[in-house]
Amino acid sequence: MRPPLCAILASFMLATTLSQAQERNPQSSGSAALSSSSAGTTIVSLLQQSHDLGQRLPVSMRLYMLRRQVLMVSKFRADLGSEWANELFTLSFQTKEGYRAVAQVTAMSVLIRLDPDRALELLHSISMKEPEANWSTTPPKLQIAQQVFQVLVERDGERVLPVLEQEAEMGKEGHYPYSALGFAASRASDKYWGNNNQRAVQQLQSVFEPAFARYRQNTRGYFDDFQFGEMLQVLSGGLPFDSIQPALRLLVKNLLATDTRKYQFVAEVHTTDDKSAKTDNVIDATVLVFGMLINRDPELVRELESNRPELQTILEYTKETRQSLIVGPGRPEDMQSEDPVTEARMDAIGLSRRNPEAAIAKAKGLPDDDKRTSTMLEVSRGMAGDHPERAAKLIVETQSKNAPTDDEMQFNLISAQASVAAAQNNKDQLHELLQRGFTSANRILLEQQRSGDIHFFPGLGLMIQIGIQNDPDLTTTFMESLPTSYVKAEAFLIAASALNMGRRLPLSSRQQ
Repeated sequence: MRPPLCAILASFMLATTLSQAQERNPQSSGSAALSSSSAGTTIVSLLQQSHDLGQRLPVSMRLYMLRRQVLMVSKFRADLGSEWANELFTLSFQTKEGYRAVAQVTAMSVLIRLDPDRALELLHSISMKEPEANWSTTPPKLQIAQQVFQVLVERDGERVLPVLEQEAEMGKEGHYPYSALGFAASRASDKYWGNNNQRAVQQLQSVFEPAFARYRQNTRGYFDDFQFGEMLQVLSGGLPFDSIQPALRLLVKNLLATDTRKYQFVAEVHTTDDKSAKTDNVIDATVLVFGMLINRDPELVRELESNRPELQTILEYTKETRQSLIVGPGRPEDMQSEDPVTEARMDAIGLSRRNPEAAIAKAKGLPDDDKRTSTMLEVSRGMAGDHPERAAKLIVETQSKNAPTDDEMQFNLISAQASVAAAQNNKDQLHELLQRGFTSANRILLEQQRSGDIHFFPGLGLMIQIGIQNDPDLTTTFMESLPTSYVKAEAFLIAASALNMGRRLPLSSRQQ
């Protein structure tokens, strides 16, 4: 049996998250809302309309929408998925570096699944220059390389490892993908554990030794240190510890020399006995991430604790028997809480499906009348799936205490009522609410059009979702009547997403 791997830090991998989202069941439950056409055909038609409208938008908006369109359409039409992914990748070069990276990660996550050879080809056109010091501990190109390598090794097995090592030489132009190679080698060796452990160790060693030689001899920076540490962490589950110990000690030595003014990452660790510790600088944050591996070298631990006493608690909490969760490393501002009012509002909305009464109490505590009313309606929408009667009562209570003062608040109220009607399967009432809601929305959007600022407002997205699932003709007519704008393109995308869910809104906790 293969020796257990050390706990591996879940890196900031937007693309991985998005790739997982792609695997959800794309088919609708076959509700009457789709009439005689198939779910896939309807969804692709909606996406195509959203995509065509998006061509007229500014690059930033177009990129934002195209990322979501690509991910969804790729599940139904591989040809469109590849075409739009290539379009997204090309368009990414027209925007700033941070937005470019996110768009490229999304495009590549689709191409990796549909056309991994094309993804490998495009890998060479992604900039490898040093990213902003506080943007991420893993530069985007290295995130993408890890996914490309993984897909290719799963497809071709260990015979692709020499090809990947050759591709890894893209590091001559910047950073070397130590982590990507480590994960690929580990995946390729899986078939040998339990029946030929010696062969598995040899395979890991054949990748590790030249990588270590390169790390030892070449100029490197913090991102290379972090990548090499991830490689050590994944390979340490299969290689004898004494074979990686010299590399670990060199890594720690290099980490201790990191410029804490240039790189500003923080992290925190939570233990199995409900204790926690936070770090406020990049060196301690990175030692925390690799703490479980470092703890396998008692002499190194003693040396660290002697030179940096502040690491004693961190190293104690990252022992294998105590560590339960690592948060970060991340930028200090990203690890901070929201302002109290926003945090309380989000807590209330988040609790609405799990604990409605606690959610209501949170919402009632908000100091601002408009935010309190808006949050109450959000909570009622959230709880409607499991507790439609209680949601209806809450809507009435909210309306009696804070009567709608403008068209947008009136629409928000109608949207909440539509959630309850949908949950109770009251078709007549829902149809009437959708008619009123879309009429109200048209008035609001017409006024926005006069002022030159067309935008979404509370409740509109959910109204479209519920409408397309329950009254598609009425909802489609409303969407088609919208002025050509971001709102119209987004409306078709929201409708496609609602059908793609295959579950009726509002959602109950069981559906969640």
